[in-house]
Amino acid sequence: MKVCLLNVIHEACDKRVFQKVARSLVGAGHEVVSIAPSREALPKESGGVRFVRIPPAASKKGRLVSVGRLIRLGRREQADVYLAPEPESWVAALCIKFVAGGKVVFDMHEHVPTEFAKFFPRPFRGLMTWLTVRFMRLFARYTDLVILTRDSFEAEWSGLKVPRVTVINTNHLQPPCDDAPEALKARYAHRPTLIHQGQFGDVRGSYQLLDAMKLLVRDFPDIRCIVLGDYVFGDEADYRRAIQRAGLEEHLLLPGTVPFDAVPAFISVAKVGLILFQPGPRNHTLAMPHKLFDYMRESTPVVAPDFAIEVARIVREADAGVLVDVTSPEAIAGAVGGLLRDPARAARLGANGRRIVEEKYNWQQDEQRLLAAFARLEGNR
Repeated sequence: MKVCLLNVIHEACDKRVFQKVARSLVGAGHEVVSIAPSREALPKESGGVRFVRIPPAASKKGRLVSVGRLIRLGRREQADVYLAPEPESWVAALCIKFVAGGKVVFDMHEHVPTEFAKFFPRPFRGLMTWLTVRFMRLFARYTDLVILTRDSFEAEWSGLKVPRVTVINTNHLQPPCDDAPEALKARYAHRPTLIHQGQFGDVRGSYQLLDAMKLLVRDFPDIRCIVLGDYVFGDEADYRRAIQRAGLEEHLLLPGTVPFDAVPAFISVAKVGLILFQPGPRNHTLAMPHKLFDYMRESTPVVAPDFAIEVARIVREADAGVLVDVTSPEAIAGAVGGLLRDPARAARLGANGRRIVEEKYNWQQDEQRLLAAFARLEGNR
């Protein structure tokens, strides 16, 4: 089949849409084209996926404009299947279906109802959440497959006949990284190093981490924390100034993003992996972040939020880390300090994480669920 990926927000080389879903479809023999936003010119092809560029959506109005672009360019592709990873691109896919045919797949990454409601004043958010669920259930009646990234999203679809499959954000199973660059190992491997991988900011615990580092540096003067990803929730300049005021410039480091293939090396030199989603957003309660599986694949024990249903379930199931009240810098510092002081325990928790990744939580297994669902779509054409 020819599969067209429609993206309003997700970038061309997105970790899930491109590195996992698109490349798995190519490996199964499907033709894949991705229409994706980018400020720069995109390669014509990568990993067997052909790219079509659209301008990035810099505002709410820009996102609506992008829907029109996706309809026009997607219809031109005359694909058998249109896959949408966002509500806006889902609308575009349904419009193409009604006008030109094809099947529609919605890949639900976030808790859409509450994420959409955040665009409205607080008094209206409950109503907008309810309305969004109603519209999603209406759209689902004309959708051929819904992919869920976690089982806890199932409630929104209860009672509907639309086919659904859960394909979570696991990683490709590969050997632990043992070839980190010497410069990276020299800088971090022999220090008590922590890592937070992925987008960061105040709602993801940036200031709780800052205060925890103030406590940890007293007992671990050589401690380092690598924040590997963009600071997108809040003001990065303000956060950097707060780091400077605390005298932690040498301890709390924000190198930004690195290439996808370089991430395992950074995790491999760390002693503890951090997940610091703050309570409040429903999307955090139901979080299923890539970073959890990134850490476990590298045998790195995790410190994670005790309120996050999916994360806590997996950490408990695997016995792969410590669950804490992430609103408390003292609790974060206590958990991290406990792991740094007891390397045998940290190694055991890390090995447990690696073991469950090998046995259960890996992309090779999730890929089979994805491809089986697409095979059913192809059989129903």
